[in-house]
Amino acid sequence: MPEDEKRPSSVDLLRLKKIAELDDLFLSKKIGVEEYTELRKKLIGELGPMTELLAIKLPEPAAKIESAMLRDPRVLRLLDRMMEGNIAEIKPSIDLNGKLGFRYSSADEVLGTQGRQTAQILESLAEDGILRRSFFEKLPFCPKCESFRLILSTRCPRCDSANIVKGRALEHFVCGHVGFERDFRSGRGYLCPKCRKELRLIGTDYRALGVLYSCQDCHEVFSNPVEKWRCLACESYIPKAEVDEARIYSYRLDDAKRGRLKVELKQKRQIAELLAGQGYKVSSSVKVRGRSGVVHDLDLFAVKKEGLLEHRIAIGISVADEEVGLDDVFKMYVKGSDVGAQDIILVAIPRLSPSAS
Repeated sequence: MPEDEKRPSSVDLLRLKKIAELDDLFLSKKIGVEEYTELRKKLIGELGPMTELLAIKLPEPAAKIESAMLRDPRVLRLLDRMMEGNIAEIKPSIDLNGKLGFRYSSADEVLGTQGRQTAQILESLAEDGILRRSFFEKLPFCPKCESFRLILSTRCPRCDSANIVKGRALEHFVCGHVGFERDFRSGRGYLCPKCRKELRLIGTDYRALGVLYSCQDCHEVFSNPVEKWRCLACESYIPKAEVDEARIYSYRLDDAKRGRLKVELKQKRQIAELLAGQGYKVSSSVKVRGRSGVVHDLDLFAVKKEGLLEHRIAIGISVADEEVGLDDVFKMYVKGSDVGAQDIILVAIPRLSPSAS
């Protein structure tokens, strides 16, 4: 293909921009796989001679979510705190009045989110292999209204009354009376409340039966009460076997990804400090609206004003297991062009692929 045919035209750049926007919609799960595939193939087909150069492959959501999460300024702020050791482990605290039943207070504060939104961010980071999750606790919740505001209610197996008491029980051999130890007590020791005879020797006059329950309504005596959960939100009584349980987790940085994160976060800090030292106002992990009206996520956006002139630098950081491809280069070029950047820089970690160099 002649060299001049490889250069993208303004129409091609517009289509590339649309492809980048479509990728973002798909990765953020705003459109489904079928719709995404059909629209992307159509746009690539319209590129004509650019198609061979791009060699664009359909991205897998699981492969791309990690880089998308790392472009979220809230996530970067949280990971930075964890890398510095300010947050060693994100542990949940029980909050039965909340819809979720628990909360991640340390993460809420850094992310500026609450409840389910914080939990979803942490879970996404765990699925991407950035955080490692560990089982922390399980919480019962109501299967009818999903509230975590449950209390355990022990009940009589005969009449289902909650009006039961428990205590250490004794059996008097002579008359066969079974009752609570507190009812046998007298000033001189034990006295049977039924026959009024004194209990002197355990094993001869009486025996201890352990802990028993007594229903104050039907007077049934039993060793195992029926357990039900009472929901304080909808006032339902749910048998123990029918109550659902939510498993909750704590999160730590995955040690295998610590080195990779350190490189990426360090790169951003070094570049930002360098540009700031040259008089640029630097914004990290920022959203910038382009001339097309599209809002772009940029890892770094630097602006320096000199009189009536303004110089803009758009910087993106792409991380791959082996090589950053040409598709990322073109996406960054489209973003930088749309926001009016005079200099467009893509930091490729660990390196660019030969076709993208």
